[in-house]
Amino acid sequence: MFGNFDFNAGRGSAPRASATKVDNDRYYELLGVKKNATNDELKKAYRKKALKEHPDKGGDPEKFKDISKAYETLSDPQKRAAYDKYGEESIKKGA
Repeated sequence: MFGNFDFNAGRGSAPRASATKVDNDRYYELLGVKKNATNDELKKAYRKKALKEHPDKGGDPEKFKDISKAYETLSDPQKRAAYDKYGEESIKKGA
């Protein structure tokens, strides 16, 4: 009826990236800012969290690394756009 076109082609293959839920809230939550935060708001939030979590001040070294990575990502417009669209995996893969 539809010629040789196979409507089932590709079914059963890996789901597309857009079909899965992307976690792109974690970095914003780590810094305690909204997704529409300005660079000045990001910097202020980072400094506050970094002072609290810095290992030399008795903070958790792993949390400090996470906060630093979040700020590094969100303060760079290209990295932030990739993070907002594809989540943390895009940053880990170097997108």
